[in-house]
Amino acid sequence: MAPKGKRILVIDDESALCEVLKARLETFGYSVSVASDPKEAWTKISAEIPDLILLDIQMPEEDGYTFLRKLRVFQDHDDPAREKRIRQLPVIVITGRGEGMKGLFEQEQVSAYVTKPIDSAVIKKLLEEALSRPI
Repeated sequence: MAPKGKRILVIDDESALCEVLKARLETFGYSVSVASDPKEAWTKISAEIPDLILLDIQMPEEDGYTFLRKLRVFQDHDDPAREKRIRQLPVIVITGRGEGMKGLFEQEQVSAYVTKPIDSAVIKKLLEEALSRPI
């Protein structure tokens, strides 16, 4: 699937990793924005809904699980179509520990997960798969 026009939001408190991911994903043809925490992420989602979120699990103030749960129950009584789109956003989790996490990720409707350090070929394949699935 060609990434042309696909927008990805990277949410991670490690600014160096965000910049590396942004540069790498842009070379694949994606439009990428970054948020250093969930609060900033919600601001960006409110301004423009991305096509996919890359979400770090371990962040200081609000972890990725809490953000993901809020995403999956998001409500917009004025715009049901927007509500549905945000609730169903594909999410790929970034984690330092993948073993034993699969069940939890499935429960939270995670499209996929990738472990650190992030392999370019793996992330490219996961993005293509997640973005090609019908919502």
